[in-house]
This record gives sequence, C-alpha cells and structure tokens, in this order.
Amino acid sequence: MKTKFLLALLFVVGLGFTSMAQSISVGPRIGATFAKINVSDEDDFNDEVKSNTGVQIGAVANVMINDMFSIQPELLLIQKGFKIEDGGEGIRVKTNYLELPVLAKVKFGTEELHGFVTAGPTAGYLMNGKMTMEFDGEEESEDLEFDDTDNRFELGASFGVGLGYKVGAGTLNLDVRYGLGLSSLYETEGDEPKTKNNVFGVSLAYLFSL
Repeated sequence: MKTKFLLALLFVVGLGFTSMAQSISVGPRIGATFAKINVSDEDDFNDEVKSNTGVQIGAVANVMINDMFSIQPELLLIQKGFKIEDGGEGIRVKTNYLELPVLAKVKFGTEELHGFVTAGPTAGYLMNGKMTMEFDGEEESEDLEFDDTDNRFELGASFGVGLGYKVGAGTLNLDVRYGLGLSSLYETEGDEPKTKNNVFGVSLAYLFSL
C-alpha cells in the first residue's frame, strides 16, 4: 500500500513539474536599435539630433500566468546613443547598456500565429561607450570617460507590439518596441535640462518550452 501511495505521489508531483516547465519558455533575442537623446526645453538641439543605429542581443524568459497573460523578464546588451551630422561632418556617440526589462505580455490569436503587446519597466547600467568625430574628411574616435556628474544607472519604460509564429519546437517572435528613458543621463539640479535616451528597436526572439 505504501509503495503504491509513493508511486502515485511521485506521479502527481511529476505532472506538476511538467506543467510548470511547459508554462515557462526561454530563448535568445537579437535585433537592431535606432537610438537618440532628448534634452528637455531644448527644441532646437533636439531637431538636430538624429538616430544612431546599434544592436541588441540577450536572453528572454516568458512565464505564462494563463492562456493570454504572461510575465517576460529579459537580460539584454543594448546599444544606445545619438548622432549629429551636417554636410558629412559631425559627431556620433554609441553607448553600451546592460538592461533588464520586466514586461507584462498579453497575446491574442492561436498558438500557431498570434499577436501580442508588451509593456513594463526597465533598469539599465551604462557599461561603456565611444564618441566618433568627423571633420574635414578626417575621423577620430575615443572612449567615453565618466565622472561624478554622469548617471550610469537608468530607469525607463518599454512599450511594444509583435507577432509570434510557431516554428518547429518553439515560437519565433518579432518584436517592435519603443524604450523611453525616465532618468536623466547627467545629474541635474532644479530646472536644469534633463537628457534622456529614446530607443526604437526591432528584434527576433526564439522561445521554446523548458
């Protein structure tokens, strides 16, 4: 009797672990970013700032709460920055962040093909960066240096839409997102202008159940 009870208990526990594993999917993400900065109350400067192209790469975990709703934490290496160009001359800044988005995800459709929307907070750390200057046909680059006035920790928000398509054992996800920096890149006081990152991103992720 005890042996049968233990076998039944192990069977139930095994089903529980299997169900939990099926509700969690993980996988890689890779894509492109189109980033710029925005300085408050500096419209003339903001009009001159152009988007700088970069990359994003990282890992995704998706935890299903029910058939429609899930929580999706990610760990990304993501490039931000900006550029200002005029007649082939100008400056380009590219910064590398380690970023942790924690997104709420709502999907609609079928398992084979579905749409989804995402939204949630992000936290990032500025690891390093490079500034490239081009004048009179000559180009010079240098690594960014940081001091006490630089705010290397960034809080932000992410909003996105996408499509998921069943491919083999997993699901291929196309994400289009907008990342809004909420904290200033530099320490400010009072009514001093605040400089914040804005990032538009397009990426692919392949998620498969554990």
